[in-house]
Amino acid sequence: MHGQALALSSSSNRFVRVEDSDLRGYTDYELGTTGKGVDFAALMLMMRRYRLMMIGIVLLALAAGAASILLSKPVYRAEAKLEIQPQAFRVTGAENVIPDAGRTENDRILQTQVDLIQSSATARHAADRLSLYESQPFLEEAGLSSRPTGLARDSLVAGALQDRLSISSPSSTRIISIGVDSQDPAFAAKAATTVARTYIDDSLQRRLDTYAGSQRFLEGQLATTKRRLEGVERQLVDYARASGLVDAGNAAGIAGSSGERRSIVSASLVNLNAALSQAEANRMEAQQRWRQAQGSSVMSLPEVLANPAVQELTRKKAELTATLEQERVRRQDEHPAIVQARAQIQELDGQIAAIAGGIRSSIGNQYRIAAGHEGALRSDVNALKAATFGEQSKEVRYNILKREADTNRNLYNTLLQRYHEISAQASNRSNPVSLIDAAEVPVAPIWPRPALNMALAGLAGIVLALGAAFARQRMDQKVHGPSDAERDLQAPLLGVVPAIGRGEDLQTALDSPRSAVTEAHHAICLALGPIAEIGDHGVILLTSTGPGEGKSTTALKLAIHSAGAGQKVLLIDGDMRRGSLHRLLGRPSAPGLANLVSRDSDEELGPLLHRCEPQGIWLLTRGRSNRNPAELLSGDRFAAILAEARVRFDVVIIDGPPVLGLADAPRLGGLADATIFLVEANHTSKDHARMALRRLAEAGATRIGLVIAKYDPAKDVGNVGYGYRYDYPSDDLLEEEAPDEVTYERQPELVS
Repeated sequence: MHGQALALSSSSNRFVRVEDSDLRGYTDYELGTTGKGVDFAALMLMMRRYRLMMIGIVLLALAAGAASILLSKPVYRAEAKLEIQPQAFRVTGAENVIPDAGRTENDRILQTQVDLIQSSATARHAADRLSLYESQPFLEEAGLSSRPTGLARDSLVAGALQDRLSISSPSSTRIISIGVDSQDPAFAAKAATTVARTYIDDSLQRRLDTYAGSQRFLEGQLATTKRRLEGVERQLVDYARASGLVDAGNAAGIAGSSGERRSIVSASLVNLNAALSQAEANRMEAQQRWRQAQGSSVMSLPEVLANPAVQELTRKKAELTATLEQERVRRQDEHPAIVQARAQIQELDGQIAAIAGGIRSSIGNQYRIAAGHEGALRSDVNALKAATFGEQSKEVRYNILKREADTNRNLYNTLLQRYHEISAQASNRSNPVSLIDAAEVPVAPIWPRPALNMALAGLAGIVLALGAAFARQRMDQKVHGPSDAERDLQAPLLGVVPAIGRGEDLQTALDSPRSAVTEAHHAICLALGPIAEIGDHGVILLTSTGPGEGKSTTALKLAIHSAGAGQKVLLIDGDMRRGSLHRLLGRPSAPGLANLVSRDSDEELGPLLHRCEPQGIWLLTRGRSNRNPAELLSGDRFAAILAEARVRFDVVIIDGPPVLGLADAPRLGGLADATIFLVEANHTSKDHARMALRRLAEAGATRIGLVIAKYDPAKDVGNVGYGYRYDYPSDDLLEEEAPDEVTYERQPELVS
């Protein structure tokens, strides 16, 4: 049975077992929370317990909200709207606008514009336009009773205007709303529009300043590039003059096929080389013609056949030949006409042969001339090649200087073109920021808003009230009543013993069969009924967290009720340090339990028992010993005495010592069949009670039930269903004159 405790079901008043882990988890129950979530029942109990305080806090918050409505001056807000077109200016490129970079970049640009609108520079410029430094109403509204001067004036007035600005930019748009709050609606509208226009002008001025800065930068670059270009060109000319290099392009406009300029030597070499190629072709052609003229008949030469003179002489010869043939038909060969015709034909043949020979000689001369011309050109080309090879070593430095001059010339032209573009753009006063809606004079104030103020005040009051209740709940570690005991201690509740009513004493309440105390103990006895199922002879231990919690009184009443039910009851005063049962029953304290459990004692149980009449119980007082009670209880002697008592009595009730600070109670709890743990209402600490219950469970207490002692329902605002039973009048009271009101006071300290 070790490591278990006994719990009582609230529906059937029967004990059920719970594990030690449940007792170890008691510290998790704070502020209505458990390891499994929120304990709403605990929250409701907390709110009922501190409802007056919470209601007071909520009412104070509502009063503060109403005061804020009545005492606050109305504040108006006017809004002007701007449209922002994200653009970026380029200084060295040809583009002015970078394409849309996406939503993230646009949002960053819009946030930048918002920060610029909220900047001190914009506020100072707007304050200058609105003449706020001299505006007495604005200074009074801003709390600047005396007009500031100098830098302090600029800073304070601009800061006051910034405090009244509210900038917003809805998502997925390029619209920025500029709001100004003021007690004067007309001023709010004027100020919002002025701030918007001021920002537009400042934005344009910044853009123009950027152009001006770019122009100054380009002017400096142009001057530097121009000086560098002039120097390089001067070096190029000086080097060409010193090296004897003449640019043929500058001299005669001659350029190569790729457009590059050449020197005179190289240009002459190119020209002579082309002429040499042509002369070589001409020579080869003339040589071919000469070879053909030498190898064939002169009259078969194409040049001869194509010669007009030869053609004319050949025609005449043909005519004379025809005439000769005709004359031969009529005359003899010796005829003078025929002889003359023959002579003429011979003369024509001679002329034709002379002309053909001349043509052949001409072809030979042409060949010789072409060969000579080719040789002359080849000689000139070879000479120019040698000159060109000598000039190439000089052209390396010349080309380097020339390329540097070309680079500087291109850079100068580019900068000059960009300078003209920026100059043209500077004259364009377009602005990516434009005013969409000017601010209008507001009609309704934005503050105070009665409904919102009261809702916020109520919400704040509820939050503060809950916070105060939680704080008080955390600081309040007392067990107030049955609800606290069942929830925070996680053990079954056997009953509740009320506090003694005002005007009553303890003895009267105990002796009266109809008193609330007697009824409460009777209910506890009924709840203890199932203990008899454990065995015929049960042992019940009563203990508490600390002294003075009413366990002795409860033990006595339980013993009396059990005896009244016909059981033979032994009541043992187990608190050998400060036991008080002997005083309650008028018996001597010794000899008693301490004497019995001493190792050197030869006392018997029977002679030390006291018969108490008219209670009908047997009592074993605490006794007296010089040894430590914990040592006495740890021996086998006490277990043997308790076994003997089980045999002789139906019920054994032990009024034990408190748990904390002592080792007695855990030892007794391990030997008892059931343990009743008393908790004094509004006195016992929850943490101490949890610690005591844990010690009992660890010591082997197998069944534990709770009893709330000295409970006053009037002091427990969380009480639900426990107060009625103590005020319910009996039939005897109905027959007699009952008092108008019955009240109870705190039960006095009766036990150790």
